[in-house]
Amino acid sequence: MSVIAPTGVPIAGAPAPDAAPLAALLPAEGAWRAVAVLTLLYWFGTLDRQIAALLIPVIKADLALTDLQISLIQGLAFGLFFMLFSPLMGWLVDRYSRRLILFCGVIGWSLSAVASGLTRSFAGLFTARAGVGGCEASINPTAYAMLSELFPPNKLSLPMSLFVLGGNLGSGMSFVLGGAVIAWVAASPPITLPWVGTLAGWQFAFVITGLPGLFLAPLLFLIPESRAHQNRRDLGTVASSFSDLYQHYKRFPFFYFAHGVGFALIMAFVVGLQSWNATFLSRIHGWEISEIGYWMGLSQIGVALLGLAVHGWAVDRLFASGRRDAHLTYFAVMCALALPCAIAAYLVDSGTMMLVLYNLAYFFLMSFASIGPASLQISTPATLRGKASSIYMVGVSIIGTVLGPIIVATFTDKLFGDEQMLGHSMALFAGLTTGLAGTLFFLGRPAMRRAITAQLPPV
Repeated sequence: MSVIAPTGVPIAGAPAPDAAPLAALLPAEGAWRAVAVLTLLYWFGTLDRQIAALLIPVIKADLALTDLQISLIQGLAFGLFFMLFSPLMGWLVDRYSRRLILFCGVIGWSLSAVASGLTRSFAGLFTARAGVGGCEASINPTAYAMLSELFPPNKLSLPMSLFVLGGNLGSGMSFVLGGAVIAWVAASPPITLPWVGTLAGWQFAFVITGLPGLFLAPLLFLIPESRAHQNRRDLGTVASSFSDLYQHYKRFPFFYFAHGVGFALIMAFVVGLQSWNATFLSRIHGWEISEIGYWMGLSQIGVALLGLAVHGWAVDRLFASGRRDAHLTYFAVMCALALPCAIAAYLVDSGTMMLVLYNLAYFFLMSFASIGPASLQISTPATLRGKASSIYMVGVSIIGTVLGPIIVATFTDKLFGDEQMLGHSMALFAGLTTGLAGTLFFLGRPAMRRAITAQLPPV
């Protein structure tokens, strides 16, 4: 018979749990309230983050920016500061109040988002987007660590998926809202607000997507801190370093390699293709930008609502049945299903069919942002989870967010040498990322079983 703490973390010296008692574990009190609040915050955080990409043509024209300046605002400002602040946030998460850390982060990114809409210069916009990136680095390691100790391991993927649903809804809404703003800017004069002055349409979009976070941040104090985390803080046992994390990585190097690179490749698939989907539909199929934003946004919201909870539920059931490699096994299958759909999406003659096939592939892979972190949490000691999550986010950001769009462009410019071959570049990119990721997940299953077994105390 096993002995397990209320958070789902095995108690040192207790016999190793089997599948039956694991399945009987219940979430901590207030756990689902935490999911609701974190999901809502992630929704509005991603809404602001993604809307910038769709509004770039309007911003570029209004501020008379160069392509280089636009690339710095899109990539360097947000991405660099997100990566720089992620390790710091991971270090803080393992030591201090997670509610307070995230509260400060939400206030910071909301104010930075509003500032993005009040500036009229490249320097001001760069600084504001850097502030958004640095403060948004707080949400992932904080939320992952909180949820992993409020839910037992066999029930973690579903709440993680619902949390990620907030990001997908925010991303989808950004396309819809951005398309509407573009249409509005073309047809209406700028808006004048008291004490603020005259704002262009893109500025107003940043302001209205940034303000809600200021009012939602206090909701964090309605959700519980993990008892296990609070106990570790009270007993002074939370102190751990990145050196400790490195020593843990050395015990299971292939799991962390296969896991980290595999899910980073899926992130590259999502970001790389989404970065070029609008251009592809416009350049190859002749769609208008406002039309693209509307249909891409609605389809992404629909697919997210349909799929994320299903994937999380399925992985939890598989893990509860006794498969300690459930997360990697499941995603290896999802990659195999997504690969042909994604390749075909960019080779068909119809823009509508392209959206159908792309969204089918996206349906199979969308849960990477929840299943990846969930498997990381249950394979890593509790005192290292914040730091492990931050390193994971840095790797995902470098390979996925930064390199994904660049690789697609490089295929088009250097391999095919013709901008009209963009579809072939995207099809090649989709096949390589899903194929390599699926292979890594398949090969990494034994290593994941060993890493999870090591988290259970000896019999």
